Amino acid sequence: MKSIIVTGGAGLIGKKLIKVLSEAGYSIIVFSRSPDRARRVLPMAQDFVIWNGEVNVSAECTEKINGAYAVIHLAGEPVAKRWSDQQKKAIFESRKNGTAGIVKAISQVANPPQFFFSASAIGFYGSDGGDAIFTEFSEAGAGFLANVCIEWEKQAMQANEFTRVVIGRIGIVFDAREGALAKMLLPFSLFLGGKIGTGNQWMSWVHPIDIIGFIMHALEHAHVKGTFNLVAPAAVTMNRFTELMSAVLHRPSWFHVPDIALSIMLGEGAVIATGGQHVLPQRTIESGYRFQFTDCDQALHDLLD
Repeated sequence: MKSIIVTGGAGLIGKKLIKVLSEAGYSIIVFSRSPDRARRVLPMAQDFVIWNGEVNVSAECTEKINGAYAVIHLAGEPVAKRWSDQQKKAIFESRKNGTAGIVKAISQVANPPQFFFSASAIGFYGSDGGDAIFTEFSEAGAGFLANVCIEWEKQAMQANEFTRVVIGRIGIVFDAREGALAKMLLPFSLFLGGKIGTGNQWMSWVHPIDIIGFIMHALEHAHVKGTFNLVAPAAVTMNRFTELMSAVLHRPSWFHVPDIALSIMLGEGAVIATGGQHVLPQRTIESGYRFQFTDCDQALHDLLD
C-alpha cells in the first residue's frame, strides 16, 4: 500500500482529503503538532507523527518521508485573525520554516517521494487587485500576504531537484462548517446579512470538492507540475455573493459592514475581507482538470440547501 504524508490534516481541506485518499487505498501518515488530537479527528489515518513545523525535522519524520509515495503539505498558521506583529511573524514563519523543513528532509532521504504538493494562496497576487484579472502567469503583488506566499512557494520549489512539485494557490474556500462562508451564516440567519466593505471587491472562491479533486488529479497525472490557481473559473463580487446568499438562505442582505468597522476588529488583517482578487485557473484547466462547481449559485446551493 502506498503511503502519503499529510501536514495540516486536521484543517478544513485536510480532513476531507484524508477521507478521499483513504478510500482510494492509500495509507495515510499525519504529521501534526498534536498527534493525539489528530488521532481523534482523523480516524481514517494509519499513523501519526509529532511535527513542529521547523526547519530541522525529527529523525522519525525523515524516516517516514523516506520511501513515501507523496507528501501533501497543507499546514500553516491561520490568517483570519487580528494581525499583531507577533501574529504576522507566526503566519510567515509557519509557512517558510514548515515548508523548508519538509523540503530539507525530502532532499536528504535515499528514496524521496514521487510527488510533493504544497499549498499556497491567491494572496500571492496582492490583497486588492481592483478589476485586474490574474492567471498563474501574472506577477506577484505587494503587501504582507503576497510576501508570505512568495517565500512559501520559494521554499516549496527547492524540492524540484528531488521530486515532482505542484503548488496550489488556494482561493476562498466555501464550507458550511468552517472558514469564511461558515462565519457569514450566523448574521444571515439573524437577518443581519449583507456586504462587507464596498461590495465591489472580487471573491475568487472554490468548493472543497474541487481542491481535493485537483490534488487527486495532480497526484495521479505525472504531467501536472508547477503552480496552479485553485479557484472556480467564475469569480463574483462581494455584492453578487451577498445577493446569492440572500436568495439561497431566503434572508435579506441589507446589512453593511464598512471598512472602518473591520479595521477596528481585525486591524491590518481586515484586508482579507475588504481586498480582493479576480483570479482565473488557466493552468489548472489546461492540465485537464474539470471543475465540478463552476457557478457560485450552484456551489452555495450544494453546501447550504
